Amino acid sequence: MKTTQKCIVCLILSFVLLSSLGATATWEPYLGLGKGKTKVEGERVPFFELALGTSLGSRATIETFLMAQPLSNFPHMSFDADITETESAFAMMTGARVSVSLFKDAFCNPMLQAGLGGMIISRAESTDNQTDLFLYFYSSIATGFEVDFSDSFKILILSGYRFVPHDQVIGIENDALSSRFSSVSFRASLD
Repeated sequence: MKTTQKCIVCLILSFVLLSSLGATATWEPYLGLGKGKTKVEGERVPFFELALGTSLGSRATIETFLMAQPLSNFPHMSFDADITETESAFAMMTGARVSVSLFKDAFCNPMLQAGLGGMIISRAESTDNQTDLFLYFYSSIATGFEVDFSDSFKILILSGYRFVPHDQVIGIENDALSSRFSSVSFRASLD
């Protein structure tokens, strides 16, 4: 009986908390597309990103992201990436990011962005029956500017550092993917 009462009290408290959260933050979805570069083992390697997020008030946003980074060239595509001699190697990062801007409404708005998630290091083609799939922790911190053209279109220019503690995998040295990065992203409102 006590377990049922505790569950009911927790459920009521959850409804109260979620209803007050809904009153402070509105669902204003946006889609983000971006491209950037990281410096890994002395080489500048591109990455591509897709994000889906929403505003948390007038100065903060939260988003989920998916980033892809080639670590070597692919058979039919060249990305100017020679970090490893393993053909068709790539990294995929996914997680959540929070962005906070300094001003409520400004054309060129300084901002801070932090993200947490996971990174998968693998290769597209497997030579044997064993799959090369390695999962590691991913985090990033960046500063930059948000250029506000309107309420529905923004450009983000960021520079920061990503931290990926990993083992030596598919010809990449320990922690080599932890590096500085810079990126340009476009956000468009979905409303």
